[in-house]
Amino acid sequence: MLALVLTALLPLPLDPGTFWVYRETWTEHLGALDSHEESETRVEVRGASRPFLLQTGGLDPAPAPAEWGEDWLRLGPFTGEDPLPLPLEVGQGAPAADGAQPGWRVEAQEEVTVPAGTFTAWRCALRTPDNESLLWLAPGVGVVRTTEGQPGKRPDLERVLLRWGPHHPVPQPSP
Repeated sequence: MLALVLTALLPLPLDPGTFWVYRETWTEHLGALDSHEESETRVEVRGASRPFLLQTGGLDPAPAPAEWGEDWLRLGPFTGEDPLPLPLEVGQGAPAADGAQPGWRVEAQEEVTVPAGTFTAWRCALRTPDNESLLWLAPGVGVVRTTEGQPGKRPDLERVLLRWGPHHPVPQPSP
């Protein structure tokens, strides 16, 4: 019963079959040259009692669990091992998984425009001296944009939401 209550309080839908499609752009540093690649990646919720996020396409596709507790949320392909704080409120932070560095922090609520539309989203950041990961999470929709890379430089990886949808059961033919 507690799992159902917690699921209802999550800022994004995690029903099996829910999906998000992103344009993913990444940079490979090849000596003095930078190579920019672009493709689509799809993330879909699979599993019912223990959902996981299946990522296909893109730079580094991999399935990863969607896990949560009373005051945290981990979305494998987006947050890695480090959880986001719940509730999402400006100034909220969560400890890093390794305990050695700062974890994800909610920095602002702002409008973000991506090909799928304009959303009011929470900007969450995981910052270290050498890297910054940012994600924008729109309540009821999910992650609408992410960037990763060195602070002050063009992101090495960026995802922007192209489309998303809830699970729609496939109609069965009548006998």
